[in-house]
Amino acid sequence: MINFVSPLSQQTSATTSQDSPANSQDERTAADGSRKRSRLSVRMLATAVAGALSIALLLWVAPPGQVIDSIAQMSPAWLLVAVGLELGSCLSYVIVFRRFFPEPRSAVGRRVAWIAMGAGAVLPGGNFSSAATTGWLLRDHGIGTRRLVERCGALLCFLTLFGFFINGVAGTFLLVGVGRGPHDLEHSGVPILVSLTVIGVATAGMLVARRHHARAPAAARSAAASLEGAWDSLSRPHWRMLGAAGFLLLDMAALWAACRATGHHIGMLALAVAYFIGYLATMIPIPAGLGVLDSGLAGALVLYGYSPAASVGAVLVYHAIAVWVPGLGGLIAWLPTRARRLADTAADPAAAIP
Repeated sequence: MINFVSPLSQQTSATTSQDSPANSQDERTAADGSRKRSRLSVRMLATAVAGALSIALLLWVAPPGQVIDSIAQMSPAWLLVAVGLELGSCLSYVIVFRRFFPEPRSAVGRRVAWIAMGAGAVLPGGNFSSAATTGWLLRDHGIGTRRLVERCGALLCFLTLFGFFINGVAGTFLLVGVGRGPHDLEHSGVPILVSLTVIGVATAGMLVARRHHARAPAAARSAAASLEGAWDSLSRPHWRMLGAAGFLLLDMAALWAACRATGHHIGMLALAVAYFIGYLATMIPIPAGLGVLDSGLAGALVLYGYSPAASVGAVLVYHAIAVWVPGLGGLIAWLPTRARRLADTAADPAAAIP
């Protein structure tokens, strides 16, 4: 049978077949945009809820009036000590950073380290944001994308695992009765267990990846390479690795100095354990850890025997120092880079086009 189709029908069919892919593409684009907006709304709502809960927890720990009185009575000398210790922590990070990224010139390496620290202090994600900023800033320095990602991961893994190691050591000393603070199994045994679990899982993952490297997914291989890089840095001693200890311990000491500024005393080992418990709250992605770090640290300090009002006051002051010192340093380091890029763009407008 012969089917007769009119020219008008043919034209309509052809037009429909031509417009269909374009319409389908527009629909997919609109759907993608809708999903992105929906995810953004959910993240913003979750952030707002987390922030509200954190503020509520701070108000529950201590009344605002008592906190204000505690801050007003702080010793200026101890606050200056806290600022100096935080500055020392930042300088220590610059030292260890150059161990993992020796290729850029010294001035460039120091500048990138400060900018990365500022990003870690201000942006959500903390050390993860710092590692991402490092990768972005060093992408044009001839290191190679894969090696750059692995080194950023190695630095992140080393600092994180070193922190859990210190947490476990502090818990062990408390458990055997050394230092001021609670010595019961609940307060000292749990930090030890957490540290052993994290370090054990990381070590097991690295060993498994060595044996099944070829069959592992790309993400698993990248994580294993970061762990290998962290282990290599530890197995090949270098004086710059002392910067990792300074970065962590001096930051912890800055919190201790802020606590001393209130006139209340807390044992350094108890503070060390409370410090790591409190910083676990920063896994919630809030810019600069506002609210979540404060409530986490203040709650942990109270759990380990510190005065509630003094805890909140000391933590608020410490957090301000821990944000402003690296944040201001990062801004100062970033301004010359920004000025150079603006000058390059003015000289060659085409360079600004991606």
